[in-house]
Amino acid sequence: MRTNFETSADSTRSLPFFSLRAMRPERKLAAGAIFSLCAAVLSRPDPAIGACFFGVLLLCCSGLPLRKTASRLLSVNAFLLPFWLLLPPSPVPGGETLFSLGPLDFHRAGFETALLICLKANAAACALTALAGTSTVAENGRALHELHVPDKMTALLLITHANLGLMAREYGRLFQAARLRGFVPGASPAACRVYARLIGLLLVRSWHKSRRVEQAMLLRGFRGRFPLIPSRCSCPPEIRRRNRRAASLLFLSCCFAGITLVVWDVMI
Repeated sequence: MRTNFETSADSTRSLPFFSLRAMRPERKLAAGAIFSLCAAVLSRPDPAIGACFFGVLLLCCSGLPLRKTASRLLSVNAFLLPFWLLLPPSPVPGGETLFSLGPLDFHRAGFETALLICLKANAAACALTALAGTSTVAENGRALHELHVPDKMTALLLITHANLGLMAREYGRLFQAARLRGFVPGASPAACRVYARLIGLLLVRSWHKSRRVEQAMLLRGFRGRFPLIPSRCSCPPEIRRRNRRAASLLFLSCCFAGITLVVWDVMI
């Protein structure tokens, strides 16, 4: 029978050199934060396209499931849709008008601004999804603590993640109970009343469960921060050295790409 040490060591040894999953979470979060900040200050479309290309490249190296990643990016772009609806018809003094639709004039500057916002947002979303999505929530919480993020923010992240899963399971049970009692989903007034009752029951039950979870945490000594157990890597020394080199390469690549894009943006 193989031990946990042998299993973890063999699984780590089988990873390629540039594997985002094998790198330490705090270095990935730091690299993603630096790159996202550099992408956020860009003011030209061409450097923003380069930032978006680098983010997609990181996403391709992450090995995340394609369908789940596409749904996350689709949610980000759905949030950006109002920019395409509101910015082009906004009045721009002396701006070039592309076309008119009734009383509205659509300007080139509005389209360019909406495109720039979408490119920067997608670049940051791709980079952070690739870097933070290859670690678990617990690993990201430890990484935030090691990056000296306030303990309250780290605890808020972990507790929110746990309660979201709790609310999803509770909603599934309530919805299944309603279906067993003859509820047919739809948009009729009766169905809307059932949905309203489900939401109310969900909030009440989630509040009661959260109170019980809080009391259990206080009884176990929780005082605003989670105690951290020192992490011990069971990998062989050559695997740890390889991971450190890959993490350093990733960090330097993100910094170099971000600084290069900012300099390119300034020099245009």
